[in-house]
Amino acid sequence: MSASTAAEAVPESRLDPEMKAYLASSARAAAGFGDPFRLPIDEARDVIERTQRPFAEGGPEMFATDEVWVPIRGRFMLMRRHKPGPGPRPCLVYFHGGGWVWNSIFTHDRVARELAAASGFTVIVPDYAMAPETPFPGPLEDCVAVIRRLHADAPAHGIDPGRILVAGDSAGANLALAAALALRDRNEPTVRGALLNYGAFAPSFDTGSYRAYGTSTLSPQTWKMEFFWRHYLASPEDYANPLAAPLLTSLTGLPPLRLQVAELDVLHDENLALADKARAQGVATEVEVYPGVTHGFLRAVGHVEQAARAIRDGADWLRRTAGL
Repeated sequence: MSASTAAEAVPESRLDPEMKAYLASSARAAAGFGDPFRLPIDEARDVIERTQRPFAEGGPEMFATDEVWVPIRGRFMLMRRHKPGPGPRPCLVYFHGGGWVWNSIFTHDRVARELAAASGFTVIVPDYAMAPETPFPGPLEDCVAVIRRLHADAPAHGIDPGRILVAGDSAGANLALAAALALRDRNEPTVRGALLNYGAFAPSFDTGSYRAYGTSTLSPQTWKMEFFWRHYLASPEDYANPLAAPLLTSLTGLPPLRLQVAELDVLHDENLALADKARAQGVATEVEVYPGVTHGFLRAVGHVEQAARAIRDGADWLRRTAGL
């Protein structure tokens, strides 16, 4: 599918029934709380955690789940570590989404465990610093430093340093890809591959999918995406920085990529554009659009079969990319 083929139909008419039920359930959970976009950031984060953490419950049990503190950029960072079994294993570093502003290692706990169970990888979710308190490039430098630390301390984490991959959703996919670019540009040990779920790859709001879905409540509305980018990027110059907007830079020399795209999402077109560009520049790239689902659909795993399928597909790609 080409980047120019954004769906033009009314989103409601194409919404997967399970996705519709999940969105209704999520809306009920949020009823009575303030709109996070109109609250102070600290209050907004509290609302997000209280309403979203329950959806991360259930799912596979791990051989071991623990929380570790690691020295990162002059402080200690919390990381949540999911081990599906004993022994040295490939590692997936998962960067959670939330517009660089909210969500956490706990709102994405089930996604991480599902990926660990399906792939056999140890999945590590770092609590990187968030905007606006820490704007670009702070969150990205946290993510780069985590990867660097895991390479150095692989035995302590029970992981194979030659099989470290990255993944993320939305803003987390942006960070995963930007970290791979930064490591490439700095000639540092890089990652084996990047699994990118409906990522935000450029602060451009005039694509076909923005025009189709930018006013729909089924997708992050255009003004909400502007809110996230505005909080992440501290200066106008940052909007053109290739490590903030990876779609704007050369992708040559990156490890293999897999993009998993929500059909009914304002970010649909930029994901396909990134896949087209990566392929044209010689990067081994897979892309799949999941029909009838909206932005954030991976966190509906356990409720929506398309989310479960994306977990299985992503895990299969992880294993193949790691040579398993």
